[in-house]
Amino acid sequence: MPVVHVFVGGDPVSPGRIDGLGPADLVIAADSGADIAAGAAVTLNILVGDLDSISRTVLERVFDGETVIEAHSPNKDATDLELALDVALRSDPSEIVFVGGRGGRLDHLLGNVGVIGSPAARHVPVTWVMERETAHVIRRGKSIPTTPGELFSLIPIGSDAHGVHVRHARWPLRDASLRVHRSVGISNVALGRQVEIEVGEGAVLAIFNHQIIGS
Repeated sequence: MPVVHVFVGGDPVSPGRIDGLGPADLVIAADSGADIAAGAAVTLNILVGDLDSISRTVLERVFDGETVIEAHSPNKDATDLELALDVALRSDPSEIVFVGGRGGRLDHLLGNVGVIGSPAARHVPVTWVMERETAHVIRRGKSIPTTPGELFSLIPIGSDAHGVHVRHARWPLRDASLRVHRSVGISNVALGRQVEIEVGEGAVLAIFNHQIIGS
């Protein structure tokens, strides 16, 4: 079962940040996500999308290489990222790491959150890596390495999340409900080298800002 990295268009992600992800068995780019991959000299296995936002230079390089291109018409009912997720799930992955997808248009950003938190990937560990944040989709439980004083937030995905426990945080939660239209999970602080998060029902996006605010 492969580890899959999916590169998404948006604000740049530095090569050093990408190098820290570790190896991938399959690398996919959603359209202009190929530009972010190219900036870190990452070789693509698959490029998917309508190819309307990828730079001409990178597209020519992809055409000249061995990357499989799954081109789609602009008249489609799915975003390029959703198409890339479908490709990733075809490989029966052990993990999916999304890279990029931050910045730009608000509608694109919200659409990216919806796809990254899609129930289609509910059986797969999903991480979203941006330049200044790392987010984890949590449907059951996860222990996340942290730095003391690191800021993080929990956002319910799609619907309310219930039975939420948070340990080793300034404001721990015990059997809490996080509701879509409430802000209970915003701006917590890690106390130690890890934060433990459990979800009994639903899913949350745990966003770690890599910003240290002190204890």
